[in-house]
Amino acid sequence: MKSILIPLVTLCLLSCAQKEEKHEFHGKWKGKFKSGPLAEARFREDGTHDYFMDGKLFSSGKSSFKNDTLRTFDPICDSGDEEYYATYKIDFINRDSIVFRAIEDTCKPRIYDMDGTGFSRLKP
Repeated sequence: MKSILIPLVTLCLLSCAQKEEKHEFHGKWKGKFKSGPLAEARFREDGTHDYFMDGKLFSSGKSSFKNDTLRTFDPICDSGDEEYYATYKIDFINRDSIVFRAIEDTCKPRIYDMDGTGFSRLKP
């Protein structure tokens, strides 16, 4: 009986100790686009974001982040006739390093630069 009790208690303790980590996505991130420019993204908790290229504001828009999935709208490719949405899976390498994985994106230049691109969190 004792030989069964010890592994059972150990298993219970290990299962209680492992809880799913909730990733914090809001904040400032930096990376380098495949096309060359240095990039910075600022995601705010109010659902707005700004994108910078080589230190200059490039685009602003709205976004939501849930279950490691980013859904974003911005006028980066806006021709005046369409709205450009994108959905990306965010792979957290660690809490300060991410990789964007395209699920759906209607803007070809953005999907080229973002899919598979890594970003690092900027410390406040």
